[in-house]
Amino acid sequence: MPNKHFQIHWFDKDIKKILDRYELHEDPAKQSLDRTASLAQAAFKTTAAFVILADFQSYRLKSNQLLNHEVIEKLFDLAHLLKEVEPSLWNCFSNEPFFTDSELWAPIREYQFFCCQAITNEDGVALGWLCLFDKQHRLQDDQTSSTLKTMADMLMDDLELKLQIKKSNRIQNEIIHLAAHDLKNPLSGILGITDHIKKQMHDSDQLDEICDLIKDSSKRMLHILDDILKSGFLENGKIQLRVSPGRFAEVLEQVLTANKAAAAKKNQHFDVEISQEPVALMDKHRMTELLDNLVNNAVKYAPRNTDIRIRIWEDDGEVFFTIYNQGVGLSEDDKMKIFHKFSRLSAKPTGGESSTGLGLSIVKMLTEMHGGKINADSEGIDKGVQFTLTIPAIRMVA
Repeated sequence: MPNKHFQIHWFDKDIKKILDRYELHEDPAKQSLDRTASLAQAAFKTTAAFVILADFQSYRLKSNQLLNHEVIEKLFDLAHLLKEVEPSLWNCFSNEPFFTDSELWAPIREYQFFCCQAITNEDGVALGWLCLFDKQHRLQDDQTSSTLKTMADMLMDDLELKLQIKKSNRIQNEIIHLAAHDLKNPLSGILGITDHIKKQMHDSDQLDEICDLIKDSSKRMLHILDDILKSGFLENGKIQLRVSPGRFAEVLEQVLTANKAAAAKKNQHFDVEISQEPVALMDKHRMTELLDNLVNNAVKYAPRNTDIRIRIWEDDGEVFFTIYNQGVGLSEDDKMKIFHKFSRLSAKPTGGESSTGLGLSIVKMLTEMHGGKINADSEGIDKGVQFTLTIPAIRMVA
């Protein structure tokens, strides 16, 4: 119901985005709001209980009486007004001149009690308020406040759970779509190759080539499945780091060796400079995965016949690792979602390579597990991309 007496403020666009994220105008959330209003009205035996939302326009109401449209609208407006004043005034608002002397409140003059509790998410943002109105005068005691807060917290927990369930369902659907889409091509290739084998059983050279094709297709499928499993394990906290002092240069050397063949196919060259041989506490296996994702990403998106520039140095207690490729760059929209799972960016691999959309989200999670930070910089489309990784350095005692 539109609110005639309170204008929407400048920050309401941000509030609306938050309300939309929790889908508070959708039926499942509305049912949660209704249940909370019903519980509050029944528990406190008040005339009415509201859940009003922070968009200054929406509410859910439960009452033990049939209330007409005008009364509901006035209670809604009064709730928005009273929630902004000191709670000590809630017990006596019915005697205040603003209420007794104004015809605005004439339809609800008989109401004498009000109290409310903010419904606040984990970021401290109030999505709305759980409000009580009664025609009988009563005082708001500590037990009333505590019980009302418990109900508001339960409602917030329910909304957060619905949000997490939706997120889990979305990720599950994306994984199914990814597996169906990205595994289909290599599997189809293997099926076609098996028919070819039957025709070339006596040609050893042809069989060697066919075996290489099967091997490449199998590697692609294993890579896809490995990314899916690894991402799930990291997100659920099932991977623990086993840290020890490690040199970045040694880890990078292994990674470059593993990516050398892929770079050679596109005539790419690794331009590497390492200063001071920095050392950090790291899980060497996971750090290898992290750097491998960054180097492999650069090889995929860098043009043929170009250099991939890598720098490692230490400064002010931090190890810096940067990798730059002269690829197609990032749009502003790409920058916002580049480390999100299943992100589909405007850039495409320059050699037709496949991508799960999970590699950079894995990089971010592994970086944060090492106490570090990762960011991507680009001056725009066709202007290349530089990733910068920083993690705390340590000093080795001679």
